Amino acid sequence: LNYDMLGSPNYMFGIYDARTANNNTPAHALPGSHKITNLYREWFIRQNLPWNNTDFSGRSDYGPFLAKGIVAGGLFSGADDMKSLDERNYYDKMLGQGLGGIAGAIHDPCYHRACDSIQNINVFAFEKMVQAAAYVLEYLARQDDLQKWLYPEGRSLGVKNQQSQRKYNSINEYFGLPYS
Repeated sequence: LNYDMLGSPNYMFGIYDARTANNNTPAHALPGSHKITNLYREWFIRQNLPWNNTDFSGRSDYGPFLAKGIVAGGLFSGADDMKSLDERNYYDKMLGQGLGGIAGAIHDPCYHRACDSIQNINVFAFEKMVQAAAYVLEYLARQDDLQKWLYPEGRSLGVKNQQSQRKYNSINEYFGLPYS
């Protein structure tokens, strides 16, 4: 679950859209990723909040996981892209006049800059994104068989013989570090 952008000042309630996953994404990761997308979408709809699909292009931290066939999903409040007039109007309509942000302005002007700090977040957006994240995390935690829920058709790890994978007894052994 990817939550690296949750409180952008000129926020959007972005949900990573599994339909836009990279074409090289292993097929067994897609059903669970779609389910996660739908969980977020359902939460925003039930809360009567606006939401946007956002590209699942691999640009963020989830990319390497998805590439290895690990189910992924998450939320994104915007970075260096501009808020459109249509997006602002949609948010104003759902939230109330003036709450939709500023059309033509970057979602987060401090994205990857020195000014990126807790001082420049939109608290309302952050609280809603955290609530959505908590909902999905709790939903997943309550699954009796999370593996089957995420991978209904099974999970191929891309390893011909899983028995041949080396087992490590410690983090030191894994990284080849000496024991103290």
